[in-house]
Amino acid sequence: MKKLVSIFLALALILALGVSAMAAESTTVTINDTIERTFHAYQIMTLETSPMVGEHHPAECSLPHATAQEFIDNPHPDSCYRYSYDFAENSPYLPILQAETREHATKNVWGENNAAPATAGEVTDDHIRAYLAEQTSLTMLDVAKRLYDKFVEANITPVVITTAEAEDIEQGYWLFVDKTDLEDQHASNSLIIVDTKNDAALTITPKASTPVFEKKVKDIDDTQAGALANAAWIDSADHDIGDNVPFKLTATVSSQHVEYNAYKLVFHDTLAKGFTLGTIQNTGVPEDAGKEYVVKMYPSKAAADNDANVNDGVDVTAKFTFVPVVQEDGSTQITVTCADVNAIPNVTSTTAFVVYYEAVLNENAVLGKAGNVNEAYLEFSNDPYSTDTGKTGTDKVIVFTYQLKINKIDEKGHELEGAEFTLFKYNSVTKAYDRVVPATATGDETVFLWKGLDDGYYRLEETVWPEGYNKMDPLDFTVHAEHVENSDAPELKSLNGGKLGDGDIDLGLIDEDIINKTGSVLPETGAQGTLMLIGGGTLLVIFAAVFMITRKKMSVYED
Repeated sequence: MKKLVSIFLALALILALGVSAMAAESTTVTINDTIERTFHAYQIMTLETSPMVGEHHPAECSLPHATAQEFIDNPHPDSCYRYSYDFAENSPYLPILQAETREHATKNVWGENNAAPATAGEVTDDHIRAYLAEQTSLTMLDVAKRLYDKFVEANITPVVITTAEAEDIEQGYWLFVDKTDLEDQHASNSLIIVDTKNDAALTITPKASTPVFEKKVKDIDDTQAGALANAAWIDSADHDIGDNVPFKLTATVSSQHVEYNAYKLVFHDTLAKGFTLGTIQNTGVPEDAGKEYVVKMYPSKAAADNDANVNDGVDVTAKFTFVPVVQEDGSTQITVTCADVNAIPNVTSTTAFVVYYEAVLNENAVLGKAGNVNEAYLEFSNDPYSTDTGKTGTDKVIVFTYQLKINKIDEKGHELEGAEFTLFKYNSVTKAYDRVVPATATGDETVFLWKGLDDGYYRLEETVWPEGYNKMDPLDFTVHAEHVENSDAPELKSLNGGKLGDGDIDLGLIDEDIINKTGSVLPETGAQGTLMLIGGGTLLVIFAAVFMITRKKMSVYED
């Protein structure tokens, strides 16, 4: 039997009925959907129709109707017909319906003594009809589930109906089961019992209701005011190597989760090798700090989306297990599992769960446009009759990081050794520049490389300069990157180094030549120093002039 790959939904069929004025012997069934669907149909009971002629006709049947031929020749209202639901000879459904009715029918079905028959074989057609007639839309789903299970066990051959072609079926009680293989389309299947009496046409439009799933990441320019905890959740970000990067996985449940004995949710997440799983540092809940992960429950996905700080939800971390496993390629596979969300108090059809954790961007991070891709999907229960599960599509986020390359040259463009540089990044909290990690060794004393930079304000200082050359003035510049923040396919669009010009987005590289010039440099200590130099020079000129005049006069007297 083909595996059901999505959730059975109670009342998940929108049934558009085309009703004939005359009693129809058959119903044309059409499946209305944009994807190819396959339904299995089981005729539980057959509708028997006969005209009411002679003495026992209703008063409104005023047209000629003395004979059956007159009924055929003259259109009559529906009330002029007698209907009954019966079983075909040797029907495979009869013993199954007898057992179902005897076990689950209320006492009202059994007549005057209100007692069920001693054996299932004593259950009559009238009992079965009364049992089906007393079902509500909700209880009929339970009946349909039990019957379908027995039909499959009895190996009963169904009528197969597809979207490709309409199918004519005899009128009566029918069980329709959506058997479409939707594993790659992440849609939903349905099951329902329908009475097709007087329906010349029946259109079935499946209605999907699978869980919703998404993964998000946070981003902020930390050289400007603002806390990462308050940043928006988006699909792409850029960070420094060493940053704690927040991630969030959000999932809803199926609207029919209560129909399962146990409704399982499993978050499957893959961290790129450029990340090392860390501890929580950036939520609005102090008691969450230092934890490896938390799971919060919200009344709806909208409520979860609106909680940027992840501090409004109900903490249900204890109901989930968190298992990270580092793979051979350096990536980390994370599974977060709840065996049965129905066991969590107050779970409803609109409930959303959020898994929150943080990971540190490490030295294995991919630089530039390729980015550090993190993918996740949700596994969920999809078959009330087994432990089979389905899965949603994969959702991904990307974290970018960049690099700065400085080439030391002289005035003629020749490589120049003997320099050292220090890179600083502005801190919006302390209002000062903090030193960035030392440059990466390049094997070339004229090339300096810093890997794993975020956007923001930077300062480059020459702390050692070649002998005979002037020191470079401190260079302030801005790294700015544009990346698509909300998209199923986020990407890096541009990279700019401000005064240093455009960067290479493929490599995430800002590349700049720094020139040292030869010659003497006058000491400079601001405006006061300049005035002192000018004053001193003036005094020297005056002293020299006085000296020359005095000496000339002395020369005259000597003569």
